[in-house]
Amino acid sequence: MKRALKVEIQGREIIKPSHPTPHHLRNLELSLLDQTNYSLYVCTCFLYKVNNNVKADQVSQRLKSSLSETLTKFYPFAGRVKDDFSIECNDEGVEFIDGRADGFLSEYLQNPDQKLLTEFQPFGGKGDPIAGKGPLLILQVTFFKCGGVAITTLSSHKLIDALSSSIFISCWAAVARGEFRKAVVPEFVAASIFPPSESFVPFPTHFSPAESNRFVFDASKLAQLQAEVASASVPRPSRVEALTALIWKCARTASRSNRGFARPSLLVQAVNLRSVVVPPLSENSVGNSIGFMPAQTSEKEMELQELVCKLRKAKDEFSNNGIQTLLETKSILNVSESTRDKFERDEIDFFSFTSMISFPVHEGADFGWGKPIHVTFPNYTTPNVVILVSTEDGAGIEAFVYLSPEDMPIFERSQELLSFATLNPPVQVNEKEKGSFASKSSL
Repeated sequence: MKRALKVEIQGREIIKPSHPTPHHLRNLELSLLDQTNYSLYVCTCFLYKVNNNVKADQVSQRLKSSLSETLTKFYPFAGRVKDDFSIECNDEGVEFIDGRADGFLSEYLQNPDQKLLTEFQPFGGKGDPIAGKGPLLILQVTFFKCGGVAITTLSSHKLIDALSSSIFISCWAAVARGEFRKAVVPEFVAASIFPPSESFVPFPTHFSPAESNRFVFDASKLAQLQAEVASASVPRPSRVEALTALIWKCARTASRSNRGFARPSLLVQAVNLRSVVVPPLSENSVGNSIGFMPAQTSEKEMELQELVCKLRKAKDEFSNNGIQTLLETKSILNVSESTRDKFERDEIDFFSFTSMISFPVHEGADFGWGKPIHVTFPNYTTPNVVILVSTEDGAGIEAFVYLSPEDMPIFERSQELLSFATLNPPVQVNEKEKGSFASKSSL
């Protein structure tokens, strides 16, 4: 691995909404789903290849002014967690950091190792990932020597799930472009469907060092994988089901090889509840609106077709009674007490999968100099996490996999995995997507 790119911080500011939040909106009730999530910062980094005539100060000023305008709509993001039941929308603001990298964007694109970007977010891959009662949102813009730009967001999972973050980015980008009519109006109404409870059960989380790697699956390999995992029980598995089963199997194998013995495993898949609940939430509903579909295995080794069946059964069971169970148990993870006990005692392999394939990860993040050429999710503290996103052309899937430092070297050498995946290839840049900065008189 090459050295991490060094970043010199030019300044830190607190950006507040451009207009004060009205008194009647100064307190946001958390939903049950917000309550069950930790105040864990989730990191996303958008990388842009911009012409080298870009003026960093001009870009920073546009981002800050448009951010201030955007926060008038996303006013809870500028607030602080008050307690387990509410956000105080007090306009304390979000943190904005301006940095300059000592290298070129091409250094990362040729070798997309997340460790190169450790200084592109405030914690530098270290420190406390918990937001607590600090800012719900921290943003860092970093300029490369070549004119390339990185925008990194750290959002507190206490209020902001993956789709909420995507909605915010799309709105902020639209305002930065001066296209105010495309800036959505968010709705903070999840608590009306999932009211808070004094007996909520927190989502279980363990923090420990995590190693990351990226695996790219092109369309032809995904089709081949789907054909191989099809069975009489699941004749038409989805791309996500097929890919999840493959990664799950290879991660279990890595754990078994590292420990010298097999363990039972629990896999949870995040599911967007906005369109599932009755009545459905708006597509612009902001706040945690995810549940989890749990699938479990015993210690025995299982084939891909069997794992796909486990995943489909979990999906069917959640569709039938998942939301009702969530409301009754006050927990987003519906598993037995014995399974929870195994998790607490670290006697089970626990994997968390999130698919962002349907999210406008690239399309919605154009701040005026084109779509990002690459999006990544730096994570140094939470192993056994997998994030799936569409490739930039929409045809393939990128899997960002985070495992323990002991399991990752075994996992990334799996011949079964590599028969379908390309291990962390260089990021291909379409010159048509190379952006140029044009000033907006409206800002």
